[in-house]
Amino acid sequence: MAKAAGDAGSGGAAGTIPSPAEVLGYPVGEARKIPDWPLMVDYFGRLAAASDRVEVEELGRTTDDNPFILVTISAPENLARREELRAIVGRLCDPRATAPEEVEGLVAAGKSVALLLCTQHSNELGAALMALELAHQLATGDDAATREILENTITLIVPCANPDGHRMIVEWYGKYLDTPYEGQGMPWLYHRYVGHDNNRDWFMLTQAETRLVAALHNREHPQLVFDMHQMYRDGARFMVPPFIDPLDPNQDPTIQQGFAELGTAIAARLTAAGKAGVATHIIFDNYSPSLSYGNYHGSVDLLSEAASCKLATPIELDEDDLKEKRGFDPKRRSWNQPLPWEGGAWTLRDIVEYDTIAARAFLEHAAKYRARWLRDFHGIMRRAVERPKPPFAFLIPERQYDPLTAAELLETLGRGAVEVAEATAPFTADRVPYEAGTRIVPLRQPAGNFAKTLLEVQHYPDLRLYPEGPPQPPYDIAGHTLPLQMGVAAVQVAEPFTAETRPLGGGGRPAGSVEGEGQYGYAIAPAANRAALALNRILAAGFRVYRNRERLAAFGLPPGAVLVPRAEGIDEAVRALAAETGLEVRGLEEPLETAGFFEQTAPRLGLYQSWKPAIDEGWCRFILEEYGFGSTTLHDADVKAGGLAARFDTIVLPQQSREDLLEGNKEKNEYKEPYPPEYVGGLGEVGLGALREFVAAGGTLVALDAACEAVIKGFWLPVRDVLEGVDRKEFYCPGSLLRILVDGRHPLGWGLRREETAVFINSPAFEIAAGGEGAAVARYPLSDPNLSGWILGAQHLAGKAALVEAPLGEGRVVLVGFRPQFRAQARGTYKVLFNAIYRGALREAGQ
Repeated sequence: MAKAAGDAGSGGAAGTIPSPAEVLGYPVGEARKIPDWPLMVDYFGRLAAASDRVEVEELGRTTDDNPFILVTISAPENLARREELRAIVGRLCDPRATAPEEVEGLVAAGKSVALLLCTQHSNELGAALMALELAHQLATGDDAATREILENTITLIVPCANPDGHRMIVEWYGKYLDTPYEGQGMPWLYHRYVGHDNNRDWFMLTQAETRLVAALHNREHPQLVFDMHQMYRDGARFMVPPFIDPLDPNQDPTIQQGFAELGTAIAARLTAAGKAGVATHIIFDNYSPSLSYGNYHGSVDLLSEAASCKLATPIELDEDDLKEKRGFDPKRRSWNQPLPWEGGAWTLRDIVEYDTIAARAFLEHAAKYRARWLRDFHGIMRRAVERPKPPFAFLIPERQYDPLTAAELLETLGRGAVEVAEATAPFTADRVPYEAGTRIVPLRQPAGNFAKTLLEVQHYPDLRLYPEGPPQPPYDIAGHTLPLQMGVAAVQVAEPFTAETRPLGGGGRPAGSVEGEGQYGYAIAPAANRAALALNRILAAGFRVYRNRERLAAFGLPPGAVLVPRAEGIDEAVRALAAETGLEVRGLEEPLETAGFFEQTAPRLGLYQSWKPAIDEGWCRFILEEYGFGSTTLHDADVKAGGLAARFDTIVLPQQSREDLLEGNKEKNEYKEPYPPEYVGGLGEVGLGALREFVAAGGTLVALDAACEAVIKGFWLPVRDVLEGVDRKEFYCPGSLLRILVDGRHPLGWGLRREETAVFINSPAFEIAAGGEGAAVARYPLSDPNLSGWILGAQHLAGKAALVEAPLGEGRVVLVGFRPQFRAQARGTYKVLFNAIYRGALREAGQ
């Protein structure tokens, strides 16, 4: 942490505090200039060294090992009391530790805490640059409004929530500066793994950066959060809430009213400053917890969206260039946009100015109404811990199909500040007996709303664009129930109960064990996801592995178990694996006849990466690396070069539309601007032909979700998508969790139960043509497929296939008609992806 003493309350001598322009060498928001992250970090460090109002703290390191920093700004006397002020807000956050008569004293002594979260999406540069200017204003200002902010509020600024992506953007923008391609988007994700989905990781918390922000939130308990973004260039100039419907019912009503109050105050300030095109109540709902963390932890977590330019390059728009989208016309004056923008130049400096005014209005509101923000925060948390209505709790039984994934669910809750207890004796809840070891998630706790929205089933409303019209699409997804996505048994308990408990440390992850002497080798059941990690470790160590086609009743093993014959060094290897993975490894004490088995070799895996970046590809890489799969990234030229069967056993096409797969980036974008030619185009017919040759020669091609269309049509498979061409008024399922029925005897179904949950986001559903070769390994049931979310026209799915293997030549095509690894949430169907990858490296034993 860096800070310096100075003239108390003055910010230091005015001449000694550097301005951003003095350090950068140009004004903030200067056209065609983007400061790199190290220079920005250096500026904040210099500011803290020169001002007693500013502190800089490195919260941790990013995915690519850049510093992730927090800038704290307040009056020096507040900074000197930071631990005391944290303790005050902490007591307001947990009413169980605070008597009602103590509240007003704490409110009087406390300071409001306001968090500005800038530039999660790295092509949305304005907020990160605004943070430089805002910090300088607060460090040097002596006007009444600045003084009030400093005296009443602890301002927390995360200047860039994705430093890795910011550095990528700086390099990319500089490469094409002064060329016809200046300001175009990158042909790869602006985060090593998740790109735009870093703003969809707010409940799963899988990435280093979201974990750092969640930990900060849990430490500081802000009452207000301002998450500042940018959107498309040809709509409103600036959007703030209130949000459109639906809102998550697990958000406290005071928070939802806070969206309207705070958003309207910001919009009014911008409009009063003459900033045109400021709109409220458009486009964005706030239903999914993937979009925000604070709204389930007592904060009013606000969103803003400024119009974009071409990174740092100005644009010109006529009024007629502005487009109506999702029911909002930016050209029309209305109650929620009283001052439309009439067109003209739009620059990075414009974005910085809009963002600065909005951020100042946000902080001034936090300061002016300090006591009310603290009092309301405590009221929100008191309602959480006194929850008067059912449910009372969720139970996670100790006995699970995949205990390790159940532990991961509990670890996710723990990162979100959810308290989990473990029963130390049998108990009864809702008249059902439960064993000691059962995990209990009580909802009468400060993070109870967060726990409830993650664990319960969603019932998304049927909203239409107009009466009798097509459905209104959600901004994100309609169902997110984590136990369903992860394949974990959870029980909702309606009535209060008592049980002897102790706090659960971590997620209660099993320690792993090796049973028996392993006289003839060892076996690992395929139920646990971590069996894939163990298998990959075993193969990498050079051990031979077999997989059984049929159930081995004598050994209690289902089809697809990992069977490792006795070999030198295997005892030490399996003990290390059990300790690393938490798996139960069984010794084989009787000889095992492997005739008729498969031999499993290490799959030589190719993962296609389009130059039109697909977030699903990044999630695939993240998960495959976590589970020990080696892979080679394939771009268009690599595929088109052919000869793939000599290099790969399996190739995966991540979720991407047929058009994007085949055509990639166009020579000119929708605004008629050229794109760098080396990144133009897609697989095309040449690439498809190379993939057909790969399959014909014995390869396994795996297509995920929307990618199936390109393969079905480009390979002329005897399979059709029964939903193609069905009107949205007849069938619509924009992000729900659906029941599928799986054939666990097929290699694609190994380790899966008969009933599993698939993430369906406008996905395909398959029918194999009469007389056509192929196996439907998973199907939708004849009735009631929806488990969480919303579906219109479920009858169109009745009995249709969700997972198909279609033979072709010496190889096969695997069509996965859902998102098996969606955002690292859908862990209940990871094995579908893993099995499909292994399928290409299964050989008849003895060959």
